[in-house]
Amino acid sequence: MSNTHAIAAVTSTVRYLLQQAVDAEPDPVAGRKVTTLSPARLGELGTETNPASGLNVFLYQVTPNHAWNLTDLPTRSRGGAVVQPPVAALDLSYLITAYGDEAALEPERYLARAELALAANPVLTRDVVEDATALYGGETGTTFLQRADLADQAEAVKLSPTPLSLEELSKLWGVLGTPYLLSQTYTATVVVLEAEAPRRRALPVRTRQIDARPVARPRVVAVTTADGGPAVTGSVLVVEGSGLASARAHVEVGGVRLTPDPTSTAARMTVTLPADVPAGVQPLRVVHTRPADPTTGEPERTLARSAAVPLVVVPTVGAVTAGAGEVHVPVQPPLVEGQRPVVALGRLVDPADPPDQDQPVVSFTLAPVPPGPALTALDVPDDGLVAGDWLVRVTVDGVDSVPTLGTEGTYDAPAVTIP
Repeated sequence: MSNTHAIAAVTSTVRYLLQQAVDAEPDPVAGRKVTTLSPARLGELGTETNPASGLNVFLYQVTPNHAWNLTDLPTRSRGGAVVQPPVAALDLSYLITAYGDEAALEPERYLARAELALAANPVLTRDVVEDATALYGGETGTTFLQRADLADQAEAVKLSPTPLSLEELSKLWGVLGTPYLLSQTYTATVVVLEAEAPRRRALPVRTRQIDARPVARPRVVAVTTADGGPAVTGSVLVVEGSGLASARAHVEVGGVRLTPDPTSTAARMTVTLPADVPAGVQPLRVVHTRPADPTTGEPERTLARSAAVPLVVVPTVGAVTAGAGEVHVPVQPPLVEGQRPVVALGRLVDPADPPDQDQPVVSFTLAPVPPGPALTALDVPDDGLVAGDWLVRVTVDGVDSVPTLGTEGTYDAPAVTIP
């Protein structure tokens, strides 16, 4: 990263390379001073009887370098504090102009030296930048170059010729407001300016403690229930894999930490699914931690964790009752904020009904659960429900409750009788 003198340091370094090229050969065009003026002012350097000649370096455009500007995001924390200094990455466009006695072909000779010098030095190395800033930093008006730190920038500035079409050249010289002179455009990339913004720094480390121990990352292969049924509140989950058990291993399901059974092994762990785990598809993973140390104030740290596997937690319906124009449906686990339940009631088969008659199903889609305490029951109106027995099912976040199979091979519970 560089300070605000970096752009001027690049211009001075290009000027330095061209000056070395001009002075390299002892001939009539040698010894001329390379300037950094606007091309419109070049005519002021000479006289009518003794026209000026030489090379001029002019920075005519600065554009952002988007690739580098995206590398420092984000620069602030969520609270707005600066966590790293903002930077501005720039590409610089230069116009190298050769001027002089056209009858003696001085512009062509100057430009040839400039082209060769920049082709031989396409990268502004640390040594070249230091030599340029040392030379021009001693001149009146450019002493500020002594404080430039372009030479310390991690990414060296690179020069490359940028050919322009005749139309682009015409527009460029039209903006400069002066007749065209023999010239070549170059692009210098990239100059990275760093803001001197105060930022939050971590406090110094008072003590260092190295704790080396082998850590085997747990791997979950399968999750089932001990009875082979769906995973409901109270089910015993069987987690199979490798590297599961450790001195401080636990199972996380839907953000709830579960303590495994003491008989768990590295290949098999068992935990009981509590009512804290919401219904729906929940991520399950095995986590190894190191306990907190109250003597040193060190918090609990995570040593390893397995990849998450999906676990379908199925809602269960309790004893459904009807009365006062409503059907009261208890549900486990309790519904938490944001969950959207659906209650479906299907008419149970009446022996008096024809065997091919379709039984009606009435569904109630309820609003998402609002913030606040979890809901342990749902109330739906009994509108549209004729007298008789109705099978009740609840769907939470796309997961349906499982009804009970009766002795006759049909689902008959949980049910409610509408008088």
